[in-house]
Amino acid sequence: MILEIIFIIIGFVLLVKGADFLLKSATSIAKKFGLSETIIGLTVVAIGTSLPEIFITITSSINGHSDLIIGNAIGSCICNFLLVLGISALVKRVKFDKRIVKTHIPICIIAMCLVLLLGNITKLEESYIINMWQGVILLFCAIGYIVYTIYEEKTIKNKTIEKEIIEEVELKEINSGVIIVIYLILGILGLKFGSNFVVDNSILIAEKFGLSENIIGMTIIAVGTALPEIITGIIAAKRNETDLLLGNITGSNILNLLLLIGLGAVISPIKLMSNFNMTMLVLIAVTILLKFVSNINKNNELDKKEGVLLITIYVIYILFAILV
Repeated sequence: MILEIIFIIIGFVLLVKGADFLLKSATSIAKKFGLSETIIGLTVVAIGTSLPEIFITITSSINGHSDLIIGNAIGSCICNFLLVLGISALVKRVKFDKRIVKTHIPICIIAMCLVLLLGNITKLEESYIINMWQGVILLFCAIGYIVYTIYEEKTIKNKTIEKEIIEEVELKEINSGVIIVIYLILGILGLKFGSNFVVDNSILIAEKFGLSENIIGMTIIAVGTALPEIITGIIAAKRNETDLLLGNITGSNILNLLLLIGLGAVISPIKLMSNFNMTMLVLIAVTILLKFVSNINKNNELDKKEGVLLITIYVIYILFAILV
């Protein structure tokens, strides 16, 4: 048990560092092709920050652990909206970006409804599945969202993405081609071995405690892959830059649902767990609750009391998922 936990922690460290190396390498390549920081931020960085989840999805799909894919995708979204925002609100009031609340949260809800719909169409034997073609639909929607976001940012000439990239990701162009290749290799190796460590040892823990892979995906893996967002949220709150936080989390959730589930289904059909519908409805309800809170809050902020409420809901959700 202790050994498995140690390997999982090592796996998460490798995933985070691997994503960092690969992100810096990809960013340097993109800048050499003359792409602007805004475009890089909305494409390379947007996907790059989801690399740990992407590699866990690929590893799980290849090894036939589809419950981990669904658990991780949905669990990460719930963790982002409840735990990350909740903890950040305890540190400092989280500002609601009106543009995110008006446009991107509804898009997020639509993405959730699409996943829920596709998950109730195709049945194989006794279980519903998301097949390859449905996965392709989700991937096209993910690409469409990225294209829309780029268009939106260029239209309103919003510079928040550039600010976020410079301060948090430190996108400094690497001039040496050799170093770019080294970063690229180190990044891929870190992500590959890190995802193997996390998936393999999570399965062992699930078997030892008699837990489903879905529960492990929604708890251990979801929280583990959300740690960078939690740390970023706390740092942003301390710097009084929480206006970026909701947009980052919402965009991450949209890509988690469309990209992770879509990619997993394209590699291998995803067999859905029995509580899939209920879990998706919980996620949709949480997102609607967040939009409702943002609409009734005159200050357009999430305060400590509301942060405690979000964390409490998350704890109840985890206990319910494990016990039921």
